[in-house]
Amino acid sequence: MHAQKNGPPFPWREYAIVAVAFASTRLFLAALGLKFNFSLDWMWLSDPADLRDRLLETIYYFHAFPPGMNLLSGFLLKLGGDHAAVLARLLFSTLGLVLALSLYYVSRAVGLSTRVSAAVTLAVALLPQSIYFEHLYLYEQPVAALLCLSVALFHGALSRRSPTLWVAFFAACAAIGITRSTFHLVWFAAMIAIAMWVQPSRDRRRIVMTAAVAPAVLLVSLYVKNLIVFDTFSAFTYGPSNYAHVTVSALPPDVRAQWVREHRLSPFSTLSPYAGPREYLRVFSGPQPSGWPSQMTQLERPSVHAPNFNHWVILEANRHRNGDAFSYLRSQPLEYATRAVQGLRDLFTASTEWHPYTGSERSPHYEHRQVLGGYESLVNRLVHSFPVAPVGLYALLPLVMAWTARRSWQFMRSVDSHVMNRGAVLFLCLFNVAYVVAVSSMATFLESSRYRFQVEPLIWVLTAFCIAGLFRARAHRSVSDPRFP
Repeated sequence: MHAQKNGPPFPWREYAIVAVAFASTRLFLAALGLKFNFSLDWMWLSDPADLRDRLLETIYYFHAFPPGMNLLSGFLLKLGGDHAAVLARLLFSTLGLVLALSLYYVSRAVGLSTRVSAAVTLAVALLPQSIYFEHLYLYEQPVAALLCLSVALFHGALSRRSPTLWVAFFAACAAIGITRSTFHLVWFAAMIAIAMWVQPSRDRRRIVMTAAVAPAVLLVSLYVKNLIVFDTFSAFTYGPSNYAHVTVSALPPDVRAQWVREHRLSPFSTLSPYAGPREYLRVFSGPQPSGWPSQMTQLERPSVHAPNFNHWVILEANRHRNGDAFSYLRSQPLEYATRAVQGLRDLFTASTEWHPYTGSERSPHYEHRQVLGGYESLVNRLVHSFPVAPVGLYALLPLVMAWTARRSWQFMRSVDSHVMNRGAVLFLCLFNVAYVVAVSSMATFLESSRYRFQVEPLIWVLTAFCIAGLFRARAHRSVSDPRFP
């Protein structure tokens, strides 16, 4: 029992080789002149001066988006000062390494060989989207790294029966929950449910529940804070504007205007979800509240000369936008379904082309493209042109997931704990991929191809597992039946 709990010795040499190989690719990219884009004018960030000088107050009064990247930005600005960009680049490079090592671990955990696992890891590391997001100050890279790490920690906690690793697993999930709006409290609850489900005894389920308490309290405290301060039990208040993309924004402008006149929609529905507070104030007709701090009353973030999406009027408007979305869903369910299907297609298009200004100097990948544009175009053509453009090879993903789900279920019914753990990890990967695909296609629209990057490494693991399994099955049939070609 003791040996099973502690597990076999960790294969440090394998991971050292993977780390060196990954670092070599990044040194090569640096030699080519690839730069890190450290931009702080994203709509999901507060003003950099507030983050540097009044971090806790700014986080407390921040409601528009989950505060994870604000917290990270504040620490970078406080610690790095004028060299915050250097710290950010070092951090994102480290996250790239974490992603690579976690991906290798997960690949080995599902039963892939060392060579196949290494090939999958390096292939993902060399994808244009992996390189671009690793060199862009955006939440996609941190979330992808944390999500892949969480799957690795899940397997480690299962196989080693380690309470410490269970705490680490739930801590990684909580960090994802306070960073990315996709991963709602419901997702965190699902992580607890899955971890409980795969435990064979009441004692182990009790350990899981105990390990989840502190991370759950951390995540729930964000929801409670927003409920107390902003009267909404959520990690962020911008969600209704996201829903507008996939609902009322699909209506022709004249129809939208007619619905507003008929009081079926609020006046805010005529505004773009990307509109700043100046445009919202032209529509807002209620009394202006008092007592809010400057973080919620300034029309612009002065340090970056960009609209302040944390303004109080956008908070008020999104309460109405929520009703607009439900009104649309009641009236246009088939149109919504069509929109969601289109969003599902867009989700699997080239992740490097997510930005509305792709191809121009306004794209955050413009400088990346100056170095790797030819390579990016080549990979995108290979991956997204066959068998059905612009989805390409991702059109085969439902077959991969169906086959892998079947194998996962077979593994989880095994009496061998190692085989059962392999099935549990496969199930967790499948769940996360399905969850992100569903939320990203049903709850928002536009820019969705970058959302796929959060689960891109898991998609590659599942695909490699499927292909390897099919080859093993074919080889087995060939040996058992000489007539098999």
